[in-house]
Amino acid sequence: MKAYLDTNILRQLNKIPEKTGLELICSQLGIMELISGMTSETEFLIRKSALSNIKSRNISIIWESTLTLQSKAFALDVPDYDVPATQMLMDALIQTETFDEAKKIGIDHGGNTYSIATFIDYDNMLVDDSLDAFSGTLKISKEDRKTLRDQPYCVHIIDDYAKLIASEFLQKYGVEKSSDRYAKSIEHFNKFGSLKNYIRCLASYTLDAMEGGGPSGKNDGFDIAHLAYVDDIDFFVSNDKIYRRLKKDLYSVKFITFDEFAWHFFRN
Repeated sequence: MKAYLDTNILRQLNKIPEKTGLELICSQLGIMELISGMTSETEFLIRKSALSNIKSRNISIIWESTLTLQSKAFALDVPDYDVPATQMLMDALIQTETFDEAKKIGIDHGGNTYSIATFIDYDNMLVDDSLDAFSGTLKISKEDRKTLRDQPYCVHIIDDYAKLIASEFLQKYGVEKSSDRYAKSIEHFNKFGSLKNYIRCLASYTLDAMEGGGPSGKNDGFDIAHLAYVDDIDFFVSNDKIYRRLKKDLYSVKFITFDEFAWHFFRN
């Protein structure tokens, strides 16, 4: 069985014994979040330790970004230099001793220079993009919100809405709906069923936000993005509250907290 460790759990790797009977997995997104959070000497030391533990424990890392995962799901070829740059920056940071030393590291790759500052800027940009993307849910009328509350959605409605999201992905990559490329991409996506947890979460989160009318959380976009990595995962380990709110019957992965993880797999 496989357990995906969210970023907040990666900070607690020293609490997880060497043998749990599970394959422990994290992602490029988790590594990126650890690096982008290096904003002080204290955070640097905590997060550098987490990166070192990931390497020394041989935690499986999915070296893919959500961009490359989306690209593969639709049989597209969208290069992403951020992935190898993240790997190289991680290795370089592990070798540093101080925050000042770490801040000076620059990785040249794909025509860009990657540093802690680059990742912090990228993190802030993704937060802003996520908040902008979900801001439209605040514009739903009271009547439409009432309709959503009176007619709770089901799996079929979620999957129908997910098809719209899939279409939006392709259009974002410049694939026109009338093109042969679009038809082939949708056929590939439907055949292999990649990203189902991720896209269902985007759909259900959006519908919930439309129904409730509340603003999105700052990190909700990141939290949802982690589900792009769990197509073949048994357990998603995280203490973030957003996963407690999800309708569990929509997902193939089981969400558990760190304490639940410890109780089931390595209690004394």
